Amino acid sequence: MLIELRIQQLADNIRKDMDLLNDYEDKLRYETDPRRLARYRTEIERQHESLSRYQQEYDELRGPVTGEPPAGMQDSADMLRQMDAKLDGLLSGLKDIHGDLVDFRKTLLARFDDSEQVIVSTVVQRLDQNQLATVRSILDEIESNRLPENELQETLSAVLQALSEIKQNEAGCYDSRLVSEAANLSEVVDNPKLDVNHKLKVSIPIIPLILKYETEVGLKSGLNLKNALQRLKAWRGRG
Repeated sequence: MLIELRIQQLADNIRKDMDLLNDYEDKLRYETDPRRLARYRTEIERQHESLSRYQQEYDELRGPVTGEPPAGMQDSADMLRQMDAKLDGLLSGLKDIHGDLVDFRKTLLARFDDSEQVIVSTVVQRLDQNQLATVRSILDEIESNRLPENELQETLSAVLQALSEIKQNEAGCYDSRLVSEAANLSEVVDNPKLDVNHKLKVSIPIIPLILKYETEVGLKSGLNLKNALQRLKAWRGRG
């Protein structure tokens, strides 16, 4: 009776972890945020440790059994194999996603010269796939000179307002990296030798990042920046 109870408890625990892995699998189909992907990877790797414990417990329970195994023993064995295969599949999928993001970021950074890459690289590393795609498409418009001068100037003005506000509220900004990145970018956009196109091109990657933290940072200029980005998005595909 005791061994049957332990087998049932083992099966229940494996089943709960399988449900959790299925939930991760569903979420990973649409997840692109690098921070959440890293968290999922950590959680999935922990499940490998659980699998090892379950396998050890199963072996201990199976060892003394002779003849026909108790009910649930075969179910546990089947679920252990399924869990092992599921973990391998999830980790392989995460590896593919990571590789795609690395390639995406490299391609995007290649559009900047060496000195600009130093400024924007830390920002680009923090953008998810959707944000990277937005940045790429807007850079296409800027480099093709399809955006009107007033649109460029208004967007740059919104960026300048946001950067200035982040600098003024440095003590209250919980994300120290954002403060540092904003300070580095300010050196570029304040350079009188650079034209509007050049300043805006280097500024574009940080816009999604600023807006992502707008609620926490509490930017008064956040709405202006959001509207400017929406107008730029609206120009995609024209002409």
